[in-house]
Amino acid sequence: MFHRPTHSRSATAACRPRFTPRPLVLAAHLLAAASIGWATTASAQATPPTQASAAQQRSYNIPAGPLNTVLTHFLAESGLLLSGSTTLAQGKTSPGVQGSHTPAAALAALLAGTGLTATPDAQGRYALQPAAPAPTANTSGAATLKEVTVTAGAERSGTTEGTGSYAASSTNTATKLHLTPRETPQTVTVVTSQQMQDFGMTSVDDALQAVNGAFVAAQGNNGAQYFSRGFEMQSQYDGVPNPGGISNNNRNPQIDNAFLDRVETVQGAAGLLTGAGQPGGTINLVRKRPTEAFQALAEMQLASWDGRRIVGDISAPLTESGRIRGRVVAVADNSKSFVDYVYRNRRAIYAVAETDLTATTTLEASVQYQRDTGRNHLGAPFAADGSEPGIRRSFFWGDAGQRTVKDYTLTTLGLTQRLAGDWQAKATFSHNRTDSDISRYSYARGELDVTTGDGLVLGRQRSLTQDLSANAADVYVSGPFQWFGRKHEAAFGLNGSTMRHTYTGAGYIPRLPINVNTFDPSALDDIPGATPYFGDTKTTQLGAYGVARWSVTDALKLITGVRVSNYKDENLLTKRTSSEENGVISPYAGLIYDLNAQVSVYASYSDIFTPQTRKTAAGGTVKPVVGANYEAGIKGELLDKRLNVSAAVFRLEQTNLARRDESIVPDPANACGGTCYIAADKVVSQGIDLGASGEIATGWNVAAGYTYMDSQYASGARNGERYGPQLPRHSLRLSTAYKLPNTGWTLGGNVSARSKIYRNDTSWDTGKPYTVRSGGLVLVGLMARYEIDPKAELMLAVSNLFDRTYRANLENKYYSPFGEPRKLTANLRYRF
Repeated sequence: MFHRPTHSRSATAACRPRFTPRPLVLAAHLLAAASIGWATTASAQATPPTQASAAQQRSYNIPAGPLNTVLTHFLAESGLLLSGSTTLAQGKTSPGVQGSHTPAAALAALLAGTGLTATPDAQGRYALQPAAPAPTANTSGAATLKEVTVTAGAERSGTTEGTGSYAASSTNTATKLHLTPRETPQTVTVVTSQQMQDFGMTSVDDALQAVNGAFVAAQGNNGAQYFSRGFEMQSQYDGVPNPGGISNNNRNPQIDNAFLDRVETVQGAAGLLTGAGQPGGTINLVRKRPTEAFQALAEMQLASWDGRRIVGDISAPLTESGRIRGRVVAVADNSKSFVDYVYRNRRAIYAVAETDLTATTTLEASVQYQRDTGRNHLGAPFAADGSEPGIRRSFFWGDAGQRTVKDYTLTTLGLTQRLAGDWQAKATFSHNRTDSDISRYSYARGELDVTTGDGLVLGRQRSLTQDLSANAADVYVSGPFQWFGRKHEAAFGLNGSTMRHTYTGAGYIPRLPINVNTFDPSALDDIPGATPYFGDTKTTQLGAYGVARWSVTDALKLITGVRVSNYKDENLLTKRTSSEENGVISPYAGLIYDLNAQVSVYASYSDIFTPQTRKTAAGGTVKPVVGANYEAGIKGELLDKRLNVSAAVFRLEQTNLARRDESIVPDPANACGGTCYIAADKVVSQGIDLGASGEIATGWNVAAGYTYMDSQYASGARNGERYGPQLPRHSLRLSTAYKLPNTGWTLGGNVSARSKIYRNDTSWDTGKPYTVRSGGLVLVGLMARYEIDPKAELMLAVSNLFDRTYRANLENKYYSPFGEPRKLTANLRYRF
């Protein structure tokens, strides 16, 4: 095993990262120039919006054009509030509107001939929807209705960009079926585009910290580990397996949110679409897509510790017909840290294009590139007895000459074919690669004597290079079918992945004793070379899955599914297979009953398997660990589907954990190669999840949740002991933002709370047990956003308002990071 590396902030100007935004300035100029060209058809007489009433008349001069573009100009001028899927307007042309009209009449005029209409609610907010079909006469003279085809649009795709809501309309992360959260019989949480914008979430880690029941075990720029219900989670990109993880285990950079439309999580075992993995759940990163109408934005952010960030995002049809669409998002982000010497510089770009090859065939391709350069910090030590030593949060425990570079590239190619009967086939292939280069890696360890300052030593390594390469593919068909007079839905597919991880380390030199009172990170000499070590592993997965949603009655739906998986893990240096499993069955079942049109109750079962490497007396590996999730709950879509609510109870059982086979005497010559094991132990995690997300009143968004989780060993010598105490039993998340009527202001805040956590472990040096602790924690943040005009807005935010000192993660006694102190952020967004 190798340790995770560090990065830091230089003490001299020569070592400080320099911010050179000139390429982004040029991009901003290009964006501005492009926007002028696209906007020449708009009226030069646009005025700032007010909350117009339906009785006010004003003059409009908005020419014909793509409906999305016309609506954007009209809403900016009229001040009306319009909700509904922007995808409903895609591909449609508006006649525009000219002359003097009330806002309601102008809106009706520009929608003429589009097949859409907009109706107001009691608060005067309009909703875009398909128009009622007009009656026609048939040959017998009876009135009939014209055939109308309605595309579900964003409600089916789940797109959250532009909705202004914290509520998700659709998700297929759990089953490949496009279901609403209420129709999905598992706990699903979606962090939408609007929620990420409101609270300045710039990374996936930021978004996951807003997911109730999820725990982000931070490790600085080394990445993080992600937990739910007591266990780790795996990840996907756009529903396709992501075997390399997000930033796990110091391999990939922390993924930037500028590329994402939303972050979806399914909590609990999710083996149906995953195969082998961990039972905590699945994180699905859903990226932005090209739009059928032009849109662009530029964003600049300033933050504490010299944080400077620029984002440019432009999307448009690339041909007059709109059959080819493209989008480019570029990021430059420089950030220092509250920890001395630590910094992280990021340059990233995401480019995606879609082409309608025919009326039913769409080809898409994308490239995502990110380069993070920085100096990291693993964390600060505890005292020898596990207590807090009273050291500064900002103190750097490493080598000031350390440097980490991570280059990440993700290339994706997809083909969607719409078939007869509302079926579709989709094939996606992705290739990602991360090259990382870590130099002068150091970390502190030892038994700290707080009285003298002695006891710590630096473990030091000259270099560590890693190459992570992964391929993933997913091919499936989905659609409705009729059986016994009722309509049902199904999806069938294959997915799989290969991941190869190679690394070379220069080896560790003898430990360097340090005194915490006199240690100077900038005084360390270069590290000489040492005996190198190497690694080269390959993991392969392949599985076939099928799932169906049966309409038993109008109110009762049954979801059944199964996956058959093969798995292989190889050490390419030794030419040995560490573990291999074939034909592993992962079933899925869910029952949903609609109490009424808004509320459903459900029960479900899902599981996932984790291969093991321990050997049995027969010489084979112990059979896989199985993580089985049992869940029951109630879900609702309230306030005209603007608010999703849920309550669930769960029990997650992890069985077949390896236990030493006491009937076999350890012997290096036996079939086990020493100690033999059996599949015998068990862990149980159970609790409750409560959640709500969406709009509780006009302009008032809320995302809230509470989780209680208790994990215990359920067998063996540790039966009844707490499992994973470094994860909190109680956690609460609340984010809210309210748009004050007629003021341009949106005010909000968030609260994150957890119960105390602790970790029991054994000293690396003395072999004695120890315990480190972090007490209960409540963090409060505030935000305010002001709409300067219809195109520009300024956002101000503060996190950790009361400047609480806490450990963000209990890694071990030697290095566990402090959480971020109070942080201020200012963000200016301009839409073209």
